[in-house]
Amino acid sequence: MYKSIKPCKLLTDNSDKDKNLFTISLPKEKSATAPDAGDNPKKDEGPVDFERAITLTGYGKFNYFLLLAIIPAGCSSIFASAPISYILPPAECELGLTLLDKGLLNSMGFAGMICSTMIGGCLADTLGRKTILVYGYLVDTIINVASSFSQVSWILLVFKFLNGVVSSGPFAALMSYLAEVHGEQHRSWIYMWLGVVFSIGNISVPCLAWLVIPLNFKWTFFGGYVIFNSWRLLLLICSIPELIACMAFMFFPESPRFLMSKGRQQEALKVFKSIYALNTGNHPDTYPVKSLVDETSIEASGKNFVHMLRCGWRQMKPLFARANLFRLMLITSIQFGATVGSNSLKLWMPQLFAMIETYETMHAPISSSQAHPSVCHMLDITKHSDRNVTTVITNGTISTIVPVCTEMVLDATVYVNSIIVALTGIIAYTMAGSLVNAIGRKKLMVFCFVGAGGCCGALYWAQDTNGLLGLSSVFVALSSIGGTTVVNVIVDNFPTYLRTMAVGVTLMTGRIGAVFGNLMFPILLEVGCLGPFIMIGSACIVCAFLTLMLPTSKAIGGKEVISP
Repeated sequence: MYKSIKPCKLLTDNSDKDKNLFTISLPKEKSATAPDAGDNPKKDEGPVDFERAITLTGYGKFNYFLLLAIIPAGCSSIFASAPISYILPPAECELGLTLLDKGLLNSMGFAGMICSTMIGGCLADTLGRKTILVYGYLVDTIINVASSFSQVSWILLVFKFLNGVVSSGPFAALMSYLAEVHGEQHRSWIYMWLGVVFSIGNISVPCLAWLVIPLNFKWTFFGGYVIFNSWRLLLLICSIPELIACMAFMFFPESPRFLMSKGRQQEALKVFKSIYALNTGNHPDTYPVKSLVDETSIEASGKNFVHMLRCGWRQMKPLFARANLFRLMLITSIQFGATVGSNSLKLWMPQLFAMIETYETMHAPISSSQAHPSVCHMLDITKHSDRNVTTVITNGTISTIVPVCTEMVLDATVYVNSIIVALTGIIAYTMAGSLVNAIGRKKLMVFCFVGAGGCCGALYWAQDTNGLLGLSSVFVALSSIGGTTVVNVIVDNFPTYLRTMAVGVTLMTGRIGAVFGNLMFPILLEVGCLGPFIMIGSACIVCAFLTLMLPTSKAIGGKEVISP
């Protein structure tokens, strides 16, 4: 019934979607000065398609320069939301942040991404990859620089929301650009390196916070109306990768695949020649391809923004057909629950560590035999510390009691623990590929979600920072593997032409889960310490139950058959 539906332009290339999403195919060794073995660059070729044209450009300096540009671009995706977790403790008193304010700040970036996920991809398909990369990173830089000068909480909230809105465009364009300037042989390789960059970004944020936030300085401008201190400096530093990415992509050409889809074959051919010349060192005129096939009939050309929206809806519509709706609802529900669990606790970890360190500093044990309070007791006391400490101001015979906010204790332990949690998550991602092939997707997901739920429940009885660190590290590792495998399950449950859209819908649902979890966490924590852990643990257990309901994929006669 879907054969009559005309395919539309996807955000990323689908040529590798039939492979396991965790399997990385390393490129074979070959010379950077020559195309694939067996190709004769001296022989002119007639009209060729994109795959042949990009293969004949070889692999060399252009690709290495792109690897360098990926580093700031990939880090900027992490720096868009992660630093907020580390500025909440030092900014609490200055901005008058409540627990709910902190949850809003943690979730605003994800909320912005939800609002612009589809729009960002459509703009990249309409205006071009390079245009969105350059101007998107430039606007994002301006927003982040402006956010570092926020003097009240609601202004910071607005800027973080705008940051999430704008960041979706460059991210979608980057994913498409990487697929459209590499041949099939190297696409898995380049995405593997992008994953490495994401890992570097996750480790860099707590390291930068550890280096910058403890700095003791305070600058004032305009008669004290504008204050600039260490946590604002962290936000300013985190805008640097976006500026570098903006400048770097100014020197890269437009995606040749995008140009071909628009019917601009001559411009695309010029790009192929420039890549070929840079990779091989040969003159551009020696590039063997003299003409390109017209691929505008293969992909939606995207004449304007409205056309792209219609095209996107036409491609998404089969997902909601009766044959696919149950599987889509099941997988998105698992992704929602997994993100509620992993992202909520991970983003609140620096705040929890700071609250525990603050309690231990203010309530040093009198003797070694004194029973150590539980983590929940420390959190319950610390979250209301600003209401318990007061200062009496006497004016004549009238005394006014003014609540004084207690500064959070941010010592090296808070940052070291955050780095360990981040490292644990990275190790989990690297192990996912081996584990999923060894025990299977469903078994792995059930084990990870049940284990994560158990760890979250055990957090309630943790006695100190070390206990919280150990349990939360295991929780992040298990929930990360389980959540990552959800996307891999899409390969088994949707035909090739629907997988990219299914992945997009699933990831957007995950961002909704991140917003929901980060808003509910402070609300439940305000009521009692047990609430957030029940929410997160229950979400993981429900995900394990839903995973058991996933249909099993079988291959019959070379065709994909999904059995319930």
